[in-house]
Amino acid sequence: MLKHLRFRQANRFRQILNAFIRNGFGFFVQKIGLIDEVPRPQKWRKKEAERIHSTEERIRNLLEELGPTFVKLGQIASTRKDIFPQSLIDELEKLQDHVTSFSYEEVKNVFETEVGESLDDYFDTFEEIPLASASIGQVHKAVTKDGRSVAVKVQRPGIERKISTDLDILYELALLADKHIEGAGNYRLPKLVKEFSKLIMRELDYKIEGRNADRIRSQTENDPRIYIPEVDWTCTTTRVMTMELIEGKNINQLDIEAMGRERRKLIAETITQSICRQIFIDGFYHADPHPGNVYLMKDDKIALLDFGMVGRLTPELRASLASLVIGILKKDTDGIIKSISRMGSAPLELDRQSLKKDLDEFQDLYFSVPLHEIKFGEVVNDLLALVGGHDIEIPHDVTLVAKALVTVESLISEVDHDLSIIKVVEPLGEELVKEYVSFDHLKKKARTHILDYMDAFSGLPEAVKKSMTLVERGRLRHEHRLPEVERIGARYARIGNQLTLSVLLLAVSLVLGSLILGITIGDPDQSFWLRLPVLELGFIVFFFLFSWLTVSILRNRKK
Repeated sequence: MLKHLRFRQANRFRQILNAFIRNGFGFFVQKIGLIDEVPRPQKWRKKEAERIHSTEERIRNLLEELGPTFVKLGQIASTRKDIFPQSLIDELEKLQDHVTSFSYEEVKNVFETEVGESLDDYFDTFEEIPLASASIGQVHKAVTKDGRSVAVKVQRPGIERKISTDLDILYELALLADKHIEGAGNYRLPKLVKEFSKLIMRELDYKIEGRNADRIRSQTENDPRIYIPEVDWTCTTTRVMTMELIEGKNINQLDIEAMGRERRKLIAETITQSICRQIFIDGFYHADPHPGNVYLMKDDKIALLDFGMVGRLTPELRASLASLVIGILKKDTDGIIKSISRMGSAPLELDRQSLKKDLDEFQDLYFSVPLHEIKFGEVVNDLLALVGGHDIEIPHDVTLVAKALVTVESLISEVDHDLSIIKVVEPLGEELVKEYVSFDHLKKKARTHILDYMDAFSGLPEAVKKSMTLVERGRLRHEHRLPEVERIGARYARIGNQLTLSVLLLAVSLVLGSLILGITIGDPDQSFWLRLPVLELGFIVFFFLFSWLTVSILRNRKK
């Protein structure tokens, strides 16, 4: 299996398999047929038996041991409550990067390779010790030659190659699991890995992160309470990003108890309204607003940092999401089902009555408490888990919304326990629905449809011409198959065959009976035809007809 891989890939593949066995997942390696690729499995099986952690804890330990790619995979998987059980989600949310900072010399090399200038050429001062280190890169404080304080993010050397190798291996493992492990298909692992690969490769390109920051800065420019740091594009590349340094404290560093109630309420409302407006109105939002990415500045402005993970929603998806929110708040089960059907991909055999029953029970469970006590992010998350149980495939864009709402809700609960995110979300949902049915939107939609129809009709003459040419040449085929109709047709064919055989037997019996009667009561000397071997000829004809009909029936049954 591993012989076709390059040495570096094969070596990493074996490291990953060894880690699976060390953490108690030797059965997985065996199931996918790779146990022979790992040396001394017996020793590790013994270690495996000594483990006392739960399966979920061992999965978390495994991902942390395997490094940045797998930690990121776990963090993204933690947003997929529609696929994975809650016990696993809880463990994945605890995932941490265990990384050390890389050297100042490596920082200088990466910067000079990317920017084409040395640190001394561009910066007046550059702090060697990083402000923060993460799996993909680290941030250093610096001052430019023109006196601006900036934060410089530098990518970890070799991380792109390592992640690319890990992603290839992950996809191979997903395919093997899908093929060899019963029930693995329910988790859509190959598709999940592809989805994850696209997200993490975006995070490796700092220019994309810079453009994300610029877009959200543009969206929030009319809100004086929100501040997005400016990107310095003269010193930003794929592996280096330079951004305005924010002076302030993140939410974890604040002394919440020392703040007045009104101030805490204002801070919590500002954060909630900004993220929710980005989601429901702008359709482009910060998808990871955890306390470390949200800063309180000296003038009580809220600054958002780190735009590597963002979410995107099409206008149609935003409208469906808004309808879903309103359906949840109004306890409109039919409205919820319609919204979910528009957002997700439902199986043809979906049991709608069962889904409706589950949704009714879900609403009774959640909305039997006062509105301000409801955790709206958890409601959306659990709702996605419920519909996932009915094999309705929800887009990752929607599950990312749920994750962002849960994160915001957790953050604001530390600042103001009394603020309910529902009070913010409901008017935004209604605003979006009104916008979606407004005259301007309907006019724009009608214009789009008209252009589509014009394009379709403009191609119609050519399509008709091609079809007529095929008809003239006798090459046009139309095949329409309906399995149920085919089965019914086959059944009627068998009944017809049986009737035909019965009629034939009856007819031959009558003829032969008449012949026997004639021979019995007639005079052979007076009737020439009675002297002929009519009875024998009748039996021969009957035998051939019976044989032909039997063979014909058997052939039809095979078809």
